[in-house]
Amino acid sequence: MAYKIIATILTDTDQSTEGLDAAIALSDRMGAHLDIYVVTVSHTENHNYYMGTEALLVAEQTRDAMEQRDKLEAWLKDRMQGELVRWAMHAATVQGPELTGFLARKLRFSDLVVLPRPYQENPEASTLVEACLFAAERPVLIIPKGCKAPDAGGHVLMGWNDGAEALAAARAALPLLEQAEVADICIIDPPTHAADRSDPGGAMAQYLMRHGTRSEVVVLAKTEPYVGEILLRRAREVGAQMIVSGAYGHSRLREAVFGGATRSLLERADRPILMSR
Repeated sequence: MAYKIIATILTDTDQSTEGLDAAIALSDRMGAHLDIYVVTVSHTENHNYYMGTEALLVAEQTRDAMEQRDKLEAWLKDRMQGELVRWAMHAATVQGPELTGFLARKLRFSDLVVLPRPYQENPEASTLVEACLFAAERPVLIIPKGCKAPDAGGHVLMGWNDGAEALAAARAALPLLEQAEVADICIIDPPTHAADRSDPGGAMAQYLMRHGTRSEVVVLAKTEPYVGEILLRRAREVGAQMIVSGAYGHSRLREAVFGGATRSLLERADRPILMSR
């Protein structure tokens, strides 16, 4: 099994290139087609302007965004010279409120979207991740600054709670899990009355085994406020090169206000994370 269509998004000439570099590496390794979306955003806030002023501001910001798009296109053509992957560039300038809808229409035919980690330099990154997960309903491989695409044959850590989001992430990650040497199925404080209480994680271990992946079930105590912090600590201890996790088991508003596994992973990740829901 392999990804056949991989996508990534560029929005700023100053953003880190880890997402693009990882997308190129994965496309090359899996023989996938790479779609690179060059998208610049025109942001115009609504205020009580004099008649006609708002239209002028929209036109000016749109013009600036289009100039930024042209620079990105030129930079990308130069960057991709010599690359052997099959790739295509799709360039657009959109108004801020239209960004999510635009990405939903374009990315829904991708097998995987590769993006830089949010909460770094790029102010659009968190919007891109949520648009992919919720609107386009596509799995996202998130690459922190200074990281690269996970190599074949490495150690992968998977967060597992028997939920729909965790199962979706496991299925989405199969092309990478099949290439892994071993996958840790991490279960944190499993409920004592769960349906699989006698063999927590056993069904998932069998699922991965039938896909050719050797796995180990690891039960961990919840010693940190958020599950994401426990997964990151475990990944550092075992040298896992990637974490697989379901995304937003709670609502986005609740995670934004109170925190949660997804938010802590997105804010603190120091290695690639594959998320789906």
